[in-house]
Amino acid sequence: MILQIPNVVRITFLSIALAAVTACGGGGGSTPPPPPSASIGGTASGLDAGESVLLQYNGGNNLTISTNGPFTFASKVASGGIYAVTVVQSPSGKTCTVSFLSGITPAGVASVAVACIKTYTISGAVSGLVGQNLKLALGAWRRISYGTACVTQETLEIGKNGEFAFAMRHSSGSYCVHIQQQPDSPAQRCVVRNGNAGISAADVSDVEVVCGEFSYVANAADNTISAFSIDATTGAIASAGPPVSAGVAPIAIAGTNDKKYVYVVNSGSNDVSAFAVDPGTGALTTVPGSPFAAGKNPRALALSYNSFLYVANSSPDDLVGYQIDDSNGALTPVRFCTPCFHSPGAGPSAIAIGPSNGFLYTANTGSSNISAFDFDGFFAGALDPVPGSPFSSGSNVSSLAFGAGGKFLYAADASGATAAIDGFTVGPRWDQNGIPDPNAGALASIVGFPHPLPSCTFIVADQTGAYLYATTGTDLLGYSIDATTGALTLLSGFPIAVGANVRSVSIDPTNQFLYVANGSAGTVTSYTLNAATGALTPMPGSPFAVGTSADYIATF
Repeated sequence: MILQIPNVVRITFLSIALAAVTACGGGGGSTPPPPPSASIGGTASGLDAGESVLLQYNGGNNLTISTNGPFTFASKVASGGIYAVTVVQSPSGKTCTVSFLSGITPAGVASVAVACIKTYTISGAVSGLVGQNLKLALGAWRRISYGTACVTQETLEIGKNGEFAFAMRHSSGSYCVHIQQQPDSPAQRCVVRNGNAGISAADVSDVEVVCGEFSYVANAADNTISAFSIDATTGAIASAGPPVSAGVAPIAIAGTNDKKYVYVVNSGSNDVSAFAVDPGTGALTTVPGSPFAAGKNPRALALSYNSFLYVANSSPDDLVGYQIDDSNGALTPVRFCTPCFHSPGAGPSAIAIGPSNGFLYTANTGSSNISAFDFDGFFAGALDPVPGSPFSSGSNVSSLAFGAGGKFLYAADASGATAAIDGFTVGPRWDQNGIPDPNAGALASIVGFPHPLPSCTFIVADQTGAYLYATTGTDLLGYSIDATTGALTLLSGFPIAVGANVRSVSIDPTNQFLYVANGSAGTVTSYTLNAATGALTPMPGSPFAVGTSADYIATF
């Protein structure tokens, strides 16, 4: 066996051997002079009065510096030797870093720079966590070849609800906190609030990680919204408090991706109610200034990922955009576009935004078509009509849903004898060579559609876009979506008799539970969803009583 000895150790052994030879007279000459040595030093900056930084080199040789300017370690290192200068302790509230911290020392050259800057802690709180193995990531925004990205600098594993703090301190500038790994056992979908911001001369303590899931039901009979928390293991819903007042005839609900705000369109009072969501319970609190004026007879609303809300008004047939104030949830009509009121078609009754904010579509019952809009890259929140829009559809479309990651768009046509599901391909933004597609966002009918049904008022796709569920009076249908062609195939075990008139359907973000709002019955029928097969299993305790009526349900 050959023993590999590091170079520095071999040099030491050689020095000992030479010394022994010399001591025995083997060299026959005088003792050689000691090798030249070099001082280790440099310059410190960023220290304020009363502050100090503790340095060391090569694991020892401590030096405390209390003033800016030049410094030198008391001990020296042999010329040509290895050195490494490190920070042992920075001043409170600051982080000191060393540049040129290691290398071969030229004799007598001081080349270390110690810079101390004000830094801040990033901390917050976790609520609603039930699962295991949640991991958060702290990073900073950095420029990359195709834009900017949040570059991870620290990972933190979270095992319980309550406060957390990252060990790394951040200097002034922007920071980003995101979910690196979602919880499992049971699966949850946590989101981060206040996770992307700039530091303004103070520690950050308001990052919120919300793991709880909530469901909201519109009760048109008494003009209220009921809030419920969702059991992460069973999917059962439980009241989050008494119903809150909305406007007249609430008809549709949408929530922000960070579970921070919920918006309700009120068709009878021509406005939008806005609520803040309690991160622990899901309870709703009215946003100051709510309700916000909409057009006449608003029927649907949708949220984009860049903090804009869109409301479709069936009279006078327009689409209104609002910018969301992230600090309080207030809505401001979009005024930096011309025109701000787009005319999608006669009687818009449904609205949907494609995955990753691809395109926005409105279903127009009066004109039997679907209007398509592209998000204007120059004017935030503005919309540009897709060439060829509007596209022909059924005569009474009341609901829209995307399949296969936005590759297909489906429309529920509720019109009497011609009730059906319409299917369309969505023109991709880029072709296979990465070149902008001239038909981006355009709709083309899928062969084999429309798919006739006895009735169809509402459709929803699961979170993966692999399955589509449709209402037919008091029954629920389930279909698999062909990821290549968009064709629908009825799943085994369907239709399912819900037992009450179905108004709308919602699937939770973890893709484990499906909820059906049962209209005048005032109940929600609930199922466990098998994401591998699309099958539904009745949930114990279902149906759940939710109010005087259950006209629309949304789950976040």
